[in-house]
Amino acid sequence: MSKQLSLKALVVPIFLDMFLRFSSLMLNTYMVSQHSAYLVGSMGAGNQILDLFITIFSFLSVGCSVVIAQALGARDFNLAKKAMHQSLFLNALLGFVCGAIILFYGDNLLHFLNVPEGQFSQASIYLKMLGICLFFDAVGIILASIVRVYNMAYFVTLTSLVMNFISVGLNYYTLHYTNWELWGVGLATIIGRVAAIFILLIVLIFRLKIKIYFKELFNLEKEVLKKVLKIGSFSAGENLIWIIQYTIALSFVYSLGAEYASVQTIYFQISMFIMLTGAAFSIANEIIIGKLVGARATNVAYKHTWRVLYLSLFVTLIVVLINFFGKDFIMDKLGLESIFREIMLPLFGLSIVLELGRTFNIVMVNSLRASGDAKFPFIMGLIFMLGVSLPVGYTLCFHFGFGIVGVWIGFCFDEWLRGLCNAYRWKSRKWQDKAVV
Repeated sequence: MSKQLSLKALVVPIFLDMFLRFSSLMLNTYMVSQHSAYLVGSMGAGNQILDLFITIFSFLSVGCSVVIAQALGARDFNLAKKAMHQSLFLNALLGFVCGAIILFYGDNLLHFLNVPEGQFSQASIYLKMLGICLFFDAVGIILASIVRVYNMAYFVTLTSLVMNFISVGLNYYTLHYTNWELWGVGLATIIGRVAAIFILLIVLIFRLKIKIYFKELFNLEKEVLKKVLKIGSFSAGENLIWIIQYTIALSFVYSLGAEYASVQTIYFQISMFIMLTGAAFSIANEIIIGKLVGARATNVAYKHTWRVLYLSLFVTLIVVLINFFGKDFIMDKLGLESIFREIMLPLFGLSIVLELGRTFNIVMVNSLRASGDAKFPFIMGLIFMLGVSLPVGYTLCFHFGFGIVGVWIGFCFDEWLRGLCNAYRWKSRKWQDKAVV
């Protein structure tokens, strides 16, 4: 059981997995920016809409992960198997439906984002390619969550390594030796996703000895789905609100002009890199807390979360300071023109406040989810993302002339206020009677 509760055994591979994924995204962004900085804006619009739809079907992976973790803690292996099969089938179905929506109605979403006319054509092509990816993402996200919960997270890292090698290599070929532009970038993404699914299935079947029974996929049970959806629906709701918040905020930035759209896309990727450490700690802690709650070791779970919080804040501070002091180096390597550098520069300082608040919040949110108390973070997200972040961002951006900085200040208010509320909830111990197993 000690191996099952090892923070290091989970944090390191989870961090590496996310690092590889974001490294690939950043490298692709860098290669596209070298090809055309304005093309990055088209790519960013597609990525943002893809994130919105991934959030829609990722709720089952969150619910599946928590239910399996609590089931393993309670040694209810039959429940774990059922949750696995039913989540896999429903997510595949959702991925197919969401992909069809993007293929047929993607241009309407781009119009909603106020994508500039000069960037619209490439954004539309790229978005439709990403829509095809959704089915594979839907299946892959469930398979990866299962492998992680069974403490085989290093295999997920290996999968990301292979997937990124394929996509980056194909993107390099596309941008340097063809005129396919974002169509080729999207095709490379699809091929990489397909390869990832094959690897994860091999790990599941041959390493974990978990068989996927075709008949079991369609054998939906109300009680099992109720447990998965109790966690997943509120988790998805919170994530969906975050994506909606960011999408609306992105439309604020897009209305400022094409240069601001490109800066937002580029710096958002940098921000995601900074967030990796806090996210890795929070996901690892979520798995551990789920198993502890399933085993009814709530006092151990309570203390464990506070230790993880302090450690993750310390590591995040180091990373965000490195980012701040290396700002000139980063912008030089991105090859940004002076107009883009001027817009981006204030965001490096603002990130110190934002990323600490974000780490604080996600560690507490994931702890509450793992305990079964997913409704409270959803309510806090609804209040602060829509009721604080967007009004503050809009007011500072347009009425006080802060521009993109005002939008990011709105993000800071949201993360810190939600973090404080979720921490108070954890301290109150009201989550102790919310277990689903």
